Parts: sequence; structure tokens; C-alpha cells
Amino acid sequence: MNIDRHIAAIPDQSPADRARVRANAEGWLASEDPAKRDAAARLIAALDGHESAAAEAFERTPLTDRVVEAFRRRPWSDHERKLVQALLDHPGSTTTELNRLSGLGENMVWQMHFGNMCKDRTDYLGPPPPAITREGPFWSGLLADAEEATNRFTMKPDAVAGFAQLGLKASR
Repeated sequence: MNIDRHIAAIPDQSPADRARVRANAEGWLASEDPAKRDAAARLIAALDGHESAAAEAFERTPLTDRVVEAFRRRPWSDHERKLVQALLDHPGSTTTELNRLSGLGENMVWQMHFGNMCKDRTDYLGPPPPAITREGPFWSGLLADAEEATNRFTMKPDAVAGFAQLGLKASR
């Protein structure tokens, strides 16, 4: 089994594609065919090596560059652009204010939508910080800082710079 072309394709694959390739290779490990087991082991080793190198490079990559990469690889929707623009235009706003400013009304969902936007790009933005007031991740914290006592949000300066490189700046 010639696995070389699969190994050569690893750097250009998305995280989801690499996960699919890994799952397939792990299935091959149970094969009775020694060539298939060897190919699987080589492919898994190559995936491990890529992930290790990518993690090291990621740690050295500034948030500004990660924002640019995330939104170039997965462009924002009009809705997501409004979420970001509202925060860029009105730093220090509450979720109630950001709901209104981004066209969400009074549903108190801005943080959920903004957090989901970040979560959808975690492969490029990185892992989220932990939430302070509840168990689990604080997805919005990938791009924004929040004041716990007042529930006010401000875009992280490096995220502001990344969005500016993508042509999205505060309009006021």
C-alpha cells in the first residue's frame, strides 16, 4: 500500500480532513494485512508529527495573525460581521446593548452568537479560556475581554488589529 501521497497531503488538509484520515488509519491498524498496518502506523506517525509542529507554530503565532487566518479560511457571514462591527464600534458595551446594536433585539443572545462564531473557528483561533461564572469554556474570550461585574465586552487589541487587516474597523 503506497501511503506517501496521503502523507504528502497532510499539510494542506483541514483539521476535519486530518481527523477523518486518522480515523481511517486507526481502522487499518486492525487489518490482517501487514502492509496495511505498516501504512497505518506511518500515516498516524506523520499526522502526529504534523500536529506537534502545528501546535508549536500556533503557540508562536500572534492573535492578530490567527484572526486573519481564521476569517480567511472561514469567511464571516453578514450576521457575524454585524456582531463584530457592533463590538468594534461600541467597546465596553453590555450584552443588552450589543444585542440591539447588532440587530438581535432584546433576546440577550449576542454573547451566544459571538461565542459560536469564535467556536466555529477554534481550529485557527486556539482553545478558549475557561468561563469564570460557570463551568465550561468562554468562547467569546477568544476575541473579547469581558468584565464579570458589569458584563461589558471589549474586543482584544490584537483581534482589533486582525479585523483591521481584513478591512473591518470601528466606524466611529
